[in-house]
Amino acid sequence: MSHTVRALSGPGALDFIASSRWESLYEQDTAATPYQSAQWLLGWAEQLPETATPVVAICEDLVGRPRAALALVRDRVDGRVRTFPLSTPISEYVRPVGPAAETSSAAALFGELLDSLLYEGDQVEIPDVPATSRLGHQLIHAGGGGGWQYSTSQCARIHLPLSYDAMSSSTRREHRRRRRTWDQLDSDNQVRYRRTQDTDELLSAYDALVHLHQRRWGQCALPSDPASGTDDVRWRDVLRRCGSDTAFIATLGLGGQEIVAAQLCLYRGRQAWSVMPAMEPDHAHLAPGHAMLRYLADDLSAHGFRFLDLGRTAPGQHSYKAQYAPQWTSTLSAASAPEAAALA
Repeated sequence: MSHTVRALSGPGALDFIASSRWESLYEQDTAATPYQSAQWLLGWAEQLPETATPVVAICEDLVGRPRAALALVRDRVDGRVRTFPLSTPISEYVRPVGPAAETSSAAALFGELLDSLLYEGDQVEIPDVPATSRLGHQLIHAGGGGGWQYSTSQCARIHLPLSYDAMSSSTRREHRRRRRTWDQLDSDNQVRYRRTQDTDELLSAYDALVHLHQRRWGQCALPSDPASGTDDVRWRDVLRRCGSDTAFIATLGLGGQEIVAAQLCLYRGRQAWSVMPAMEPDHAHLAPGHAMLRYLADDLSAHGFRFLDLGRTAPGQHSYKAQYAPQWTSTLSAASAPEAAALA
């Protein structure tokens, strides 16, 4: 089926994301992640500065029905325009949403739109696109013209329930060693694991996550959209917009009221995506990050979840994630080459 593409900008783009049309695209797209949900995107759109304009590229069929859409931002600073996906870099998976999101025709149209922005002079950055997706293939294909530069990132996805028997003997020994310590703490009624169930609990648990993050990293800003503010009030606004239908925070405590690990996740159906973990540095000898991951995996498995996605793998994280026998995938990041911008 043939498609055409059009773009909405400003309030029109936000109205489209907030409408039933975006919700319908999301519901019809089983591969979409919560990073493409209206709640998540609108939460970050509210943080955009005055220099930035939200844009939605809509792929329509011949009778004008939306079949796929891609949420972007164009930010004009010092006479230059930077185009990037809405909620980048927090969103670890960037893709169009809709039943035609994985068609060649839709990917080609989105690719042509991005190429046109590039050659109009925009600095275009499209990170974290699943490498095997149609848009990923389209971006690589477009690179033949020399306008793009690329990098890739590894991502890790854990199948639930965890299959320890499938792990190497040395990895199993490490899991058993750490688990013995926590089993003893648990038998002494020292362990408190909880996953938030409503929005009030979500926002309350966020305070604990911020505290742990600052304990580990000082007063530096939490991960944030570079075109947004970085204080926890803005993150709180995003989570309030997402609510308990899209996000939860798991916490792991010891003894009285002390929380030693927290993990913010988004979820859709029976799949969860880890967004932000935080651990108490003074309890590093107890490996609270590993303990949190085990408790969370057991909890999600008991509630029918099939996957826990740990997202992009930063330097130094590979061996940590590898201990859970993940499925390794990759994402593609494409950015306009300096020479392409110079010629525009």
